[in-house]
Amino acid sequence: MRCIFRIFIRKFGQMKYVSIMPLTLRTMIGLGLLLSFFTCCQSDKEKALITGSIDQWSPGSHLFLGITADDAKQSIMAEIPVDDDGSFSCKQPVEKPTVASIIVNSPDLGTNRISVFLEKGKTLTVDLRQIQPTDNNSFDIEPTFGGDLRAESEFVNDNASVDPRDFATFHDFKDSVDRFYADRLIRAKEIGNPAFVNQYIAVYDPINHNARLVNYITHDANLDSVETAYMDFINALDFNDPVNEDALQQFLITYGRHVQKKNQGGSATMPALEELTRRTQNQQMLDNISSHLMFFFLMIDTPYVETVWAKYNTICKDKFQIDDLRPRYEARSKELQKVKPQRPH
Repeated sequence: MRCIFRIFIRKFGQMKYVSIMPLTLRTMIGLGLLLSFFTCCQSDKEKALITGSIDQWSPGSHLFLGITADDAKQSIMAEIPVDDDGSFSCKQPVEKPTVASIIVNSPDLGTNRISVFLEKGKTLTVDLRQIQPTDNNSFDIEPTFGGDLRAESEFVNDNASVDPRDFATFHDFKDSVDRFYADRLIRAKEIGNPAFVNQYIAVYDPINHNARLVNYITHDANLDSVETAYMDFINALDFNDPVNEDALQQFLITYGRHVQKKNQGGSATMPALEELTRRTQNQQMLDNISSHLMFFFLMIDTPYVETVWAKYNTICKDKFQIDDLRPRYEARSKELQKVKPQRPH
């Protein structure tokens, strides 16, 4: 078998055209294997390698890797194959350093998750053998990390926080939160991974910082009686800035419930959606927050589902998110029709 190959060889930054003729079948196979090897090596450099083991693995259990993207359409939820002995391995393409979730779903234990940090071309080992069942039909995970991304994953999996119940005033709480995140930045820099600091800490800590401050009050709080300093903080936030998306979302949940209680009934979702359009003109934030509110409230706002759904469709312009919520809306709407009282004859 004879054939002509035309290939490009990169050398010293220049492209050179080479014609190879003729080639034997054995040579062609050798070249094919060599090219496949280099292609594989190149593609692996674009992936993060996750390996590990999990205890108490039983039939019907599932292990998932979840990555949330700014664009909902690019978010990932992929199942990680687990061998009979509980070991697993996964190569996940990642465009940029990112935080992901490893989710354990067990018919015996329930569902729980841990956070990890992924970066292309680097490895992470995850030991999930420390699983402790709890009394509330769930379980706790105490993961052990290793590999290139051990320190980063230990950092993002640290659930330390500042509890607002420990403070008498919003001012004191804010001072403590400010110090908490300043200390996080110092500790993150000590890891020695600039990508971790620039792509994670610098991006997400400002988001979490303001959302944490908004949660100084509970979602059932009466906004008419909260401290002036708290409402001053809320009103000073730039809600057209995406960094404050989570903060606005949390505040609107409280706002909706506050109006519902003040009116002694009615919808909590409708005033939240109306306040959303008053607080921001950023369309991406309008799309994301209105969709979150719909998901959150469809469970409890059933009697008003038709009106609220219509309002939501005037706000959200992201067809993907609307279509994603539509089955939940239709299911709630059907339930409402079943319980609607019949008119007397």
